[in-house]
Amino acid sequence: MPEPEGPGPRVPTPSGPGRPDDAPAPIMPAWRAALGAVLIGAGVGVLGTVLHTHFAWLGEAVLPWGAVLALVLAASAQLWWTLRSSVAWAGGVSAIVAFTTALGLSAWPGLDTFAVALTEYTLRVVPGPAISGAVWLWGLPVVAVLTMLVAQPLLRVPASRD
Repeated sequence: MPEPEGPGPRVPTPSGPGRPDDAPAPIMPAWRAALGAVLIGAGVGVLGTVLHTHFAWLGEAVLPWGAVLALVLAASAQLWWTLRSSVAWAGGVSAIVAFTTALGLSAWPGLDTFAVALTEYTLRVVPGPAISGAVWLWGLPVVAVLTMLVAQPLLRVPASRD
């Protein structure tokens, strides 16, 4: 009677949930994580700065829906890149670049090209753009910190291995 055959050669399976060896997914190289974070942050900074200028009036109140949507864009891009790269600091870098880009565009030469300063005068004369600009520019750091806190437990590789 022939010997029963043992398990055959291991065939590689795609990585993901349900892998037989449950090995951690490979970590993206640091230079790729940094380059991606810079590109994503710059894109979010430009798109968010353009998007934040949309607002609506509800009676006497300003609804800065464009700024809120721009912050959702920033948070989702930051969370996606953090989880995609499996590097905890990548989302922080993208947020810093997005904030720097938005800040740079707000200081663009010309009178209020991309943002309106939040002053007593602008609140009286053009409250919609002033409030939208403040929500966008000062909401970015808040959203960045909250997104980093949300992303930390979701990482596939513990942050201590970064």
